[in-house]
Amino acid sequence: MMSLKKIFSVLLLLAYLQVSAQKEAPAAFNGYKANYIYNIFKPASAAHPDGQVVGFRLDRKATQETAWQTLYKFSTPATFEELQNNYQKALNNVFEFNAVTAYTAAEVWPIFKKKFNFDSLGVHLTQQHLASAFNILLVDSTARKDVVYQYRVIQIKADGTENGKYTSLPVSSNDKFIANRPKKSGRKISGDIFRMEWRAKLNGELPEVLLINRSEGLNMPFKRLLNSYSIEQKGDTVIYTLEDGNVTKETLYQYTITPVNRFGGGANAVSDTLQMVLVDEKMLIPKIFTATADTINNAMALNWSFIKPDFVSVVNIFRSTEYEDGYKLIKSTTGYSYVDRDIVAGQKYYYYLTVNDKMGRTTERSVKIYGLSQKNTKSQKPTHVSVSKSKEGNVISWMDNATDSRGFYVYRTNEVAGALKPITEMIYVNPNAKNSYSYIDTASNLQGKIGYAILAENLSNVRSNFSAIEYVENIIKTTSQPTLIDINKVNDGVFVFWRDETAAMVASGYNIYRKVGKETYVKVNKTAVLPIKTSYKDVFPINDMAVSYKITSVNSSGEESNFSNELSINQFEMVYPPVSVKSFYSADLKSVILQWQAPQSSVANYEVYRYVRGAEPVKIATLEAKELSYTDTGFDKTKNNYYFIKTVGLNGNVSLPSSETFKVVVDK
Repeated sequence: MMSLKKIFSVLLLLAYLQVSAQKEAPAAFNGYKANYIYNIFKPASAAHPDGQVVGFRLDRKATQETAWQTLYKFSTPATFEELQNNYQKALNNVFEFNAVTAYTAAEVWPIFKKKFNFDSLGVHLTQQHLASAFNILLVDSTARKDVVYQYRVIQIKADGTENGKYTSLPVSSNDKFIANRPKKSGRKISGDIFRMEWRAKLNGELPEVLLINRSEGLNMPFKRLLNSYSIEQKGDTVIYTLEDGNVTKETLYQYTITPVNRFGGGANAVSDTLQMVLVDEKMLIPKIFTATADTINNAMALNWSFIKPDFVSVVNIFRSTEYEDGYKLIKSTTGYSYVDRDIVAGQKYYYYLTVNDKMGRTTERSVKIYGLSQKNTKSQKPTHVSVSKSKEGNVISWMDNATDSRGFYVYRTNEVAGALKPITEMIYVNPNAKNSYSYIDTASNLQGKIGYAILAENLSNVRSNFSAIEYVENIIKTTSQPTLIDINKVNDGVFVFWRDETAAMVASGYNIYRKVGKETYVKVNKTAVLPIKTSYKDVFPINDMAVSYKITSVNSSGEESNFSNELSINQFEMVYPPVSVKSFYSADLKSVILQWQAPQSSVANYEVYRYVRGAEPVKIATLEAKELSYTDTGFDKTKNNYYFIKTVGLNGNVSLPSSETFKVVVDK
């Protein structure tokens, strides 16, 4: 049924035409199937004439023509049978018809036959099929789309002569209804009902009628759909909403809407196409998913297929080098295969798929599969090989620029151009090494020219060629490190004693290293201790600290042996807690401030503890030795809070708790 706005517009049009019956007027409109022309004259037939008028004639001419062509003659239905026949023809000719709200011929005929005028049928005649049945809305289904026409409605008297007449303004099927193109903005499924929404900026008059087309399949033709819809204006935006409950499962539907005039004409702004489908998500997960390695091209060919391929919009491919996690999206495609060329030979890759359906929903992931591509060619050999010396031994360094290395082997030769022999197990690739690697050869008794080379092995278990051999001159070192046998604490320091069975052969002196508490080792002698010596007095204020020693022997070139064994003096200083611990609230009562004085013993750190009754103490802060106060903002404001402090000495020992201090809830 027409809206009230449409009803009033039709009635105003009829009134205008009756006043201007001899002039051109907006009485013809292009429509969905034909051109539509209004007959604004009073009803007339031979049985019920309007004065001398017993019928009408509809004429037409193209705008470039001068002669009028008669299309057909007609009169107002004089009997129910005549009205019923017109009613059936009208159902196929009009654009708007809703069987639920439509008036029937049987409903309106009793009203009309009382006076054979339209005075009591104003609302009824706004329905296009009834207006057509009463020959108020005339139809020209023979109009050509590329021609502009004018129409003339003429009253015919009983003697065949003409009476009144009027001419329409020119009309063409190419006349466009002005509206912006609706763009899709949402869709969802509620049970078995599709709900779709489009939006567009308002351009002129708010559209009141839509031409809805639906396709039942991806490549099937669109057909007009007579369905309920709504048109709503919000600000400068027009919202079009369409519902369709006449759908079946596993059928892909496509929808478009087009704003048109009330006769279905002027279709111009066709909307975006919305696709809808009612299908079980599990039917969209690939039923076959395979990975085939292409060793020649170093690639992985992925292939898949679906049970319901027509409902698939996008396939998302995820990859990882680990089975459980680490998956990343590498490609989204609409096809059924993909070649992954960004792989490293010998590396196992895992894949899975997710699918976006025509509704934009994402399915669960598919099964996980893996692929492994091998290669038979050798990888790039290590580069930038160099050898340097350290206390521990010869340091071999190299760079690896290959992307498929699994690890490396270090080879050594004891003579120039001599046979290379491996001295390591595989040194595996480290992702954090940034392609730079090193190894320390700690072998003893190496002398003369020593050569080193590196060999790489790729993920396909194929080894590279040797790197260039790098040589280093090794002077005879001490054959073994000294052995510490005793240390003794005296008033002003510590005596260190050792034994060195090779001293007479190679040692030219010794270096003494000391560690206090948790500090690092430092050399304490300025010059090497003579090789005839087997003891050394380290003079320093020990203060009951834990002290450890190591020594090395030195050869004539100044090179040191490896460190000896370690010996320690397990003397522990007494560590005392801080004193004069007190607490008080801050001015705003939002924090508790603790203060204390340092103990007599050495201090590395202070540990602050807090607890409430019935709970274990919790360490809330570790402070440096210079700190003698602490502000606590995390205390429980609803309970009494208790505090104590411990001292951590330089020797690593921890004192007993200090005296407790506390703040009660109401203590201010």
